[in-house]
Amino acid sequence: MSGPATSRSPRPREGSGRAGRRRERGVTWVSVLLLFLVVGSGYLAWVWAPLYFDHYAVKQVVADYMNQAVKNRDDAALREAMVQKLASLFQEEGFDAHGQPAKVPAIRIDGRAVTWERDAAAKSLRIAFEYDREVVYPFLKRTAVKTFSVDRTSDLTIPDWGPAR
Repeated sequence: MSGPATSRSPRPREGSGRAGRRRERGVTWVSVLLLFLVVGSGYLAWVWAPLYFDHYAVKQVVADYMNQAVKNRDDAALREAMVQKLASLFQEEGFDAHGQPAKVPAIRIDGRAVTWERDAAAKSLRIAFEYDREVVYPFLKRTAVKTFSVDRTSDLTIPDWGPAR
């Protein structure tokens, strides 16, 4: 005697039908493409992320000197100190003035190229400059130059926190 009829079709045996063919194929072009995307993204992050972290540190130094400019009105000294601080932040392998291998500043900025504009009427300070960083692509033996720019404006008014206690 047979049981009641069901609307379900019988389950395919292992290795037969579509599911079995999918398991037999192994690596597909989609998995290879995803692997290349993951590896390529990791490589670019490894090359470019340190440069953007350095640029973030440069912007923090600029913000620090803008805050110092609220009380210190000697703009020439502040500009020179900021340029020296930026030069001392990061070092890279390079050559000194005599052509000998040495550690050189990664961020080289000419103090005369820094725009330092204090507007006494508006009580604001604008600092702007650009600097180049060399991007080295390991394994590809290629280099490129990326120009970073900083252009910040800050309010120089001294805050009034109310009466002193």
